[in-house]
Amino acid sequence: MTLSVLILRPITGGQETARRAKDHGLHPIVDPLFVIEPMAWTAPPASDFDALMLTSANAVQYAGSVLGQYQHLPVLAVGEATAQAARNAGLDVIMSGNGGAEELLRSVATDRYPNILRLMGKDHIKLVQTEHSIKQCCVYQSRALPLGEMAQAALQQGHVVVLHSARAGKTVMEEMERLGLDRSINHIAALSPKIAKAAGTGWKSVQAAEQPTDDALLSLAGRLCLS
Repeated sequence: MTLSVLILRPITGGQETARRAKDHGLHPIVDPLFVIEPMAWTAPPASDFDALMLTSANAVQYAGSVLGQYQHLPVLAVGEATAQAARNAGLDVIMSGNGGAEELLRSVATDRYPNILRLMGKDHIKLVQTEHSIKQCCVYQSRALPLGEMAQAALQQGHVVVLHSARAGKTVMEEMERLGLDRSINHIAALSPKIAKAAGTGWKSVQAAEQPTDDALLSLAGRLCLS
């Protein structure tokens, strides 16, 4: 049996990953485990900040029209998809990287952008250590859904589950336990070691991509589909 890749991301990101999966010669199954919803938030004065940090393309989409008041601020973006979304919104991306928010901040001199506004989701990776002054505003949230029928059918057959977040890893494991599904016939391909750890044990295999990018993740998934 040829294995498929099960994509559990929210629909917009899931469809983009599915497109990339097809480019890799894979058969994707998209059944979102989360839905993205906007959150009410109060935009602080742009004059209080030297730069804007975005760690998800969702932050660009769900910040709303208020985002326009920050157009003069240079943008630090985590991930190329986030950077492109920011550019499409008319923002000036001066730096981007795929290693996460803390790694990106370490490459920025403190005296260059001492005060940064970070727009993000409610469920996010906390910044453990930074010399910058960071004001964090949640502009969207990711609400978990029950495991869908297509996902359940795929998991009962045994395929490759691609995971983009630690929360997704934890949630899919809990859902499979709730439904009594067998993890041991399914592979996990995770975007990072931290995400792989969140998926727990008992899978046929659990591996992390060499780099935290969709292409690296799907290259790993492709190898697992052949195993």
